[in-house]
Order: sequence, then structure tokens, then C-alpha cells
Amino acid sequence: MLGDDPERAERDYEHLLVRAGDLVSRKLSMQGTKSETRDLVGEIVFSRLRRSFRSFLDTPDAEAEIKVAEWTLATVIGAVTMLNVAAAIDETVLAGTGPQDYSFAGRCDFIALEEVMQMLGAGKHCGCLSLEKHDNRIDIYIEAGRIRYLDPHHVVRRVLPGSTPMQYREIPAQVMEIAERRHAKEGVPVFITLGESNIFNGLDARAIVRQLGTEVLFDFIRTQDRSRFLYRRLDQMPDFAREHDLRLGITPVLLELSKRLDDWRSMCRAFPSPDEPVEPMPDMLARISGLSLGVLEIKVLTMINGENSPRGLTELSGLPLYDVYRLLVRFAGEGAIVAPGGLASLLEVDVSDEESVESALEALDANDDHLAVSSALDKVLGGFLDDDGDGTGLGNPLSLDIGSRHDTASSA
Repeated sequence: MLGDDPERAERDYEHLLVRAGDLVSRKLSMQGTKSETRDLVGEIVFSRLRRSFRSFLDTPDAEAEIKVAEWTLATVIGAVTMLNVAAAIDETVLAGTGPQDYSFAGRCDFIALEEVMQMLGAGKHCGCLSLEKHDNRIDIYIEAGRIRYLDPHHVVRRVLPGSTPMQYREIPAQVMEIAERRHAKEGVPVFITLGESNIFNGLDARAIVRQLGTEVLFDFIRTQDRSRFLYRRLDQMPDFAREHDLRLGITPVLLELSKRLDDWRSMCRAFPSPDEPVEPMPDMLARISGLSLGVLEIKVLTMINGENSPRGLTELSGLPLYDVYRLLVRFAGEGAIVAPGGLASLLEVDVSDEESVESALEALDANDDHLAVSSALDKVLGGFLDDDGDGTGLGNPLSLDIGSRHDTASSA
């Protein structure tokens, strides 16, 4: 408008977009300084100010004192306005750096997820801890130091174990896709949709949800350097979390995840890259002929052809990557497949966490029942008031609860 040069104006506008985009990126990554916005606004305003001044000097008004004063005053007011605009931009950018409906958030490569969960559990907070990475998200509903519900957006296991090694139940891909799509559109948890589809018929639905949910949680623990967390305080748990309470203590869950993480690291020494093809031994069939194999193990063995990687086996078999690694370690220990990390790496692997999971959960349930019975007896017999004033006579139920689970889970 000032120079009457459309081409130059277009170049100026493109330059402005680049500069503004770079500034916003630096602000969002918390790298920009407070003066950068002012400098950008100043660059825009003063560049146009110089042009307008030249135009003003070429007019008859430049010889009138009143006109010069008005122009100068407008310049001063423009500078003040420039500072106000810069401050408004800074405030807007900072307000947009994170979702405002979350109580706190951060990167998991800076604060470990285990520490965040312990803090929320110890504080008896009621809320939802959301973990996000590029391919998944899980919402963990926590209340009074316990995990009430686990709501993953994508389930890493499509195969449910049966009562015997020769039995298993596979979740149809179409059903899983419908459940995940419904979750994205309506917010209905995936496990709720799977239950309505009769996937869990004949099985302990709560135990299955616990297993599938903790497997997704471990997937985040395993890759938390690429994850972030967001916590939102809630006044009360949603209906589905109250109706399908998993009754998971945070301490035993973290103990189990820590055990799995140790096993994972040792297994990764045997199979360093999940994308490297698994090589069978020439006499693989002879090596496994004397083994007692379940149907899932046989299924995975048939897929080992020198082309499929552990990650590829995960997609083909419907098992999580952790379970695939466990099978590969077993096969490598029997000499059926090649361990890229060498035979020495296999000696360091001691994967035996199945019993500890069941023991920890059984101890959790038993401890909950014990607390309920003790509370009822104390009320009937006139127990003393505890710190919470509820008359249970248990003192601090949370510390007793976690303490006994911790001891049992550790021994398991």
C-alpha cells in the first residue's frame, strides 16, 4: 500500500511468514527470548515506518509544523502499540504451549513415568494420567493410590491365552478396528467395546483387561524416552472406571514393570534389533522336535523363515513384542534359531515373571478383602477413629495396603 509495488509487497509477506513461523517454533520449544517477538514486530513496523516517512517528506505537509508534530506523535504511539502487540503475542504463544485442561505435563525422558505414578499414588490423587507417543496413547485412571482403570487407545495384543498351552482366542482384526475407531469418535474404551462383542465370554474379563492394559503400559515404559505425560485432575472417576474397577495397586504394578524392563534389556542383548530378520538354524525342525510346544509357539516357529523380523512376527502373530522376544530367546536357547548377540547373551536372560504377576494380583485382592473385613469389624466393635476420621481403626489404609503388596510382590 505504501510503495505501490505488488511484487515487493508479496516478497515482504513471504519473508514475514518465514520469520513469524520460526519465531513461533522457538517460542513453543521454549527456546525463544523475550526480545525476539519485539524485534520481529519492530522489524515489520520500522521497515514500513521508513517507507511512510519518505512518503511524508515528499508531501507538502512536511513543511507544516503541526503536520510534523502529528506524524511524530503517531510514531510514538505506534511504538507503544508495538510493545503491547509483542506482549500479547508472547502471552498467546505461551498459553498455547500445552493443553490448559491438564494439571501438569512433561516429557518422559526428563521425568520417569515410574516417579510420576508413585507421586500420584502417594498423594491419593483422583485423576487421569495420559501417556502419549507417536503411535499410541493410554489413559490411567488413578484414585486413592490405586489404578482404577487402564484405557489404551491401541491394544498391542490380539491373541488371548487359553486355559491350556494348546488353547488361545484371537481377537478378529475387524472387531479390534471397530473398537479403536469407536474410541476415537465416541470416547468409549476399547475394552468396553470388546466386552460388548463377547470377546471375553468364558474368561475372567477383569484379569484380561489387567493383562492387556499393563502390556500397553509396559510398552510406554520401554520407550518412554519418546513419550510424554499429561495429568488431569478429576472430581470423580468416570462411570466405566467405577463399574469396571481393576483394583490395581500402583506399587505392585511398578514392581512388575520393573521386572519386565530388566528382562527386556537382557533379551535385547540377545536380539539387539527388533527389525533384523530372525535366522533359523539349518536343523531347526530337528532341534525343536523334542520340545513341548503350545499352539502359539508353533505358530511363531512357522513364521521364522529368515525374512521376518521380531517386529514383523509381532504383527503376524498378534503377540506383543515382549512375548515374541521371550519365545525367540527360548528357541535360541534350544539352538533352533540364531541369536545375533551370541550364546553368551542367552545365559544372562532369566524371564520368569508369569508367576510373579499372578502372585502380586492375588495378594492385592486378598489384601483388599482383609481391609474390608477389618473395617467392618472395627465399626461393629467400636474401633477408634483413624487419621481420616472414618472409624475404621486402620490408621492409614493406603500405607498398609501398599506396604503389604510391596512385600508380597517382592518375594514373588
